Amino acid sequence: MYRTLSELKSRVDSLIEQQGEDAPCASFIFTQMDVYYFEDDCGDELFVDDNDTIKVLKELGDSDYIYSQIDDLIGNEIRTVRVKEE
Repeated sequence: MYRTLSELKSRVDSLIEQQGEDAPCASFIFTQMDVYYFEDDCGDELFVDDNDTIKVLKELGDSDYIYSQIDDLIGNEIRTVRVKEE
């Protein structure tokens, strides 16, 4: 899901109100500082321009693959926890 940091903050504040500030969660946040590549000649990190950064992060946030993988992992972990309880 693509959001600005301000929108994310609002959502987190809302979740804290609903669930409490000590509610457990897992998160993965990627920002413009994660959208770079290495130049072959010098090996330096080069950041892409703002428009391309937004495109990359929107595509990442809209990826059904990522949500499917997370859903699978949650299901696997639930099964693991339930087996240990039995």
